[in-house]
Amino acid sequence: MRIGIDARYWGTRDTGIGRYVQNLVLQLAKIDKENDYIIFGKEIIKEEIEKYPNFKWVKLTTRPYSLTEQIVNLGIFLKEKLDLLHVPHFNAPLLYPRPLVITLHDLIKHLSVGRATTTLPFYQYWLKHLLYRLVVRVNLARASAILTPAFFWKDYLSQHFGIAPAKIFVTYEAAVKTIVAGSKQTPADILHRYGLSKPFVIYTGNLYPHKNVPFLVEAVKRFNLSHEHKLQLALACGRDDTFKKIITPDETVKYLGFVTDADLALLYSQALALVQPSLIEGFGLVGLEAMSVGLPVLASQATVLPEIYGDAALYFDPRNEDQLVEALARLISDQELVIALIAAGRKRVKQFSWAKCARQTLAVYKQ
Repeated sequence: MRIGIDARYWGTRDTGIGRYVQNLVLQLAKIDKENDYIIFGKEIIKEEIEKYPNFKWVKLTTRPYSLTEQIVNLGIFLKEKLDLLHVPHFNAPLLYPRPLVITLHDLIKHLSVGRATTTLPFYQYWLKHLLYRLVVRVNLARASAILTPAFFWKDYLSQHFGIAPAKIFVTYEAAVKTIVAGSKQTPADILHRYGLSKPFVIYTGNLYPHKNVPFLVEAVKRFNLSHEHKLQLALACGRDDTFKKIITPDETVKYLGFVTDADLALLYSQALALVQPSLIEGFGLVGLEAMSVGLPVLASQATVLPEIYGDAALYFDPRNEDQLVEALARLISDQELVIALIAAGRKRVKQFSWAKCARQTLAVYKQ
């Protein structure tokens, strides 16, 4: 079988889809020597791809979510005479006529809508949003198979889009970063550089409205008003020059900007917990990464997070500040709880692997 994979996202810094397609392709290269793979992407991945005899690289650099990709990608995909095309998001060419597998990571843009979610002008946002909905609906309906990273999204697609459950396959992803300290800095150095002192909790992600970060800020400030131990909140958020205006840094809230993996490793080693207050999440990779290095996780009860984290996180209602304040107080005062969360997290993260994801994906290809 001749299988094509759209890997344009591979090499895009710090994007979940980029890390997904990179890990998937590399694992498929290890386990599948029978099928031929055509990997479409940037030139920076060519050398890596061509290490494998049954893998071929084809240059493709069109901008995702553009009209250009709908036209140019169609011609390039058809030229390769593929038996199956896998596009790792919803944006496959609408006119592609051959068997198609798509990965739908989430429907956040369906569920989080409005001017607060964008920096685009009003008319441009709504035009783009309507086109997004069209592409999603058409591609979901015509795909031979849909991969999604949680049963939450499988059920949502079935209930709200009328898609037969039999063509939706859950392929859990995994902790994609190996967060290992690669720096000669000491913990004291890193805390001084970022203006932090212990105890502190950390949030890693962006500042889009569905991430619910203002709620987290207010909960930490409320905690400090009523407790002897004062907490700091570290926000490790890159690429958010517009949205960071909604947060005002002060002695409690520290905006760290983009943080390297080496720095993040040291910060995680010193933090009390990672807090994930999201109203919507596609999978929950950040929490799994924290668990993998022994950092307790406080997570919202929303969407996929309880499914992914199981009993390895301490949960709260993402619209109830009192619950988060109480969870923070428990972590501060209950060392046995901290030890139990660390142990449960390390155990939980072992249930997810890219090798398993690749095996499940290959099984879908073969159907």
